Amino acid sequence: MAEHTVIAMQPGGLVKSLPSKPPRDYLLASLFNLLVLGNPCCLSFVALVYSVKSRDQKLVGDMNSALAYANTSKKLNIAAIILNVLVIIIAIIICFVYLIPSLKVWQKEQYSP
Repeated sequence: MAEHTVIAMQPGGLVKSLPSKPPRDYLLASLFNLLVLGNPCCLSFVALVYSVKSRDQKLVGDMNSALAYANTSKKLNIAAIILNVLVIIIAIIICFVYLIPSLKVWQKEQYSP
């Protein structure tokens, strides 16, 4: 019969304590930014990639890397939301400043004899 050797391994040195809950991966926020709000400067797509990486690291058990990827994804999602809101605000301002007055002028020219 074959003999088995068991080696007891214990961590040497300091071990960083991990949070009791696994870190969030922000996958839904990334998908929302990508599909609903749009994709300014590809930030939403990059945030989605980091979210998937975070989820993969969580499944592997590397919580430190998962936390780092999750934080990067969160920051990219926030930046994408801010850029999307700025683009919407600028579009509304351009509409009210340039488009509506020019339509009024065009309408006066159409109906004036």
